[in-house]
Amino acid sequence: MSEYLLSDVHLREDRPERSRRLVRLLERLEPSDRLLIAGDLCDFWMGSRTSHEELARDPALSALAAFRASGGALSILPGNHDLWLAKFYKKALGATMLAEPVEITTHGLRIHVVHGHLLGARRKWKASLESRGFFRAFGLIPGPAAKALDAVLEAKNQRGLDEDERRHLKMYRDYADGLDDGIDVAVFGHVHRAVDLPGRPRLIVLGGWQHRLSYLKVDAAGASFHIEGDHPIVPQAPPGHGPNRNEASHAPLS
Repeated sequence: MSEYLLSDVHLREDRPERSRRLVRLLERLEPSDRLLIAGDLCDFWMGSRTSHEELARDPALSALAAFRASGGALSILPGNHDLWLAKFYKKALGATMLAEPVEITTHGLRIHVVHGHLLGARRKWKASLESRGFFRAFGLIPGPAAKALDAVLEAKNQRGLDEDERRHLKMYRDYADGLDDGIDVAVFGHVHRAVDLPGRPRLIVLGGWQHRLSYLKVDAAGASFHIEGDHPIVPQAPPGHGPNRNEASHAPLS
């Protein structure tokens, strides 16, 4: 049995590559494995403007439901983009819904998980977009207006992004340093840049799936962080050796 943790897939029907990435990962999992999604499985756009019936037909969400039906364990910690989809995740995917902070002990490691948006580092205008009222209103406005607003919000988000990331990472480090001494790994989402920092506890930001996939795997060998592009380059293997995936895998934490 292996434990997998990922976050910030931000599924959208107009970004099908994100769905393909998640399906690709799910195809590797065994029915005995456990998957924890630490927030923002679906993007705000998709969650608010797509019916639950249509959501259930998304290839990645269908694959998650199939993984759960096969015996796999699926837990979801809602983030700021998919907070209002908890009932759908539970009913359609068979997911166990979590509230942060989450602590799991697996393969001898204590792992502390939060999405990260509630720790106090985000800009105030972002917090104002997370009410149920705004979620519903965004789903009702005409498509062209919604696309225009989406573009405005994305442009606004990109301005000062580097400073946002630095502020969040400092907050994450301070938060991790304040945890119980017995915590081995502190895991965060929300920030889309994947990060793996040594320390006690080790700090991992799972990263966003806008341009590639990333996940933490915990098994008998320890905790290893993986980052993969969409088109792995398979180098020529020496005779007698299998192919190697083009993935960045940090040293396990035993």
